Amino acid sequence: MAESQASLPGLVSDADHLSLSRLVVESTWRVDSGRAGTLHELFVDDGELRVEQTYRGREAIRAWGQALERANPYPGIRHLASNLRFVASAVDGEGRDTAEGVTVLTVYVNDADGRPTSTPWVVGEDHDRFVRTEAGWRFTHRSWIQLFTRD
Repeated sequence: MAESQASLPGLVSDADHLSLSRLVVESTWRVDSGRAGTLHELFVDDGELRVEQTYRGREAIRAWGQALERANPYPGIRHLASNLRFVASAVDGEGRDTAEGVTVLTVYVNDADGRPTSTPWVVGEDHDRFVRTEAGWRFTHRSWIQLFTRD
């Protein structure tokens, strides 16, 4: 019989792993689909996003996403999320479940001539903290750490 994730020390339950994976994938889909201005919906009110600089609160995250949509600095961007791992954390001060996670992201963009390419542009990790709310799991903190880049 296969061992479930819930029986592995520290990992979240299988159901929570699925829910957290869906949240992570939804966040990448929104950026890839030109809907970064809605990313704030996946965060708690006082959530924090760190990508090149820090954005605190849903309004700051919304403004970042809207600016990204307008500028479109990464034509053809696509994120491939892999190696998603989530660990249960302590209950927060409001009695809600919390979790932490790491996701490896392989990111593709069009080449200098505007053509799609199968060579990754950058590889990194998202380090996340989550809280279970009445609406389901939400990000409380998301931080991008770049590991490799295409020359």
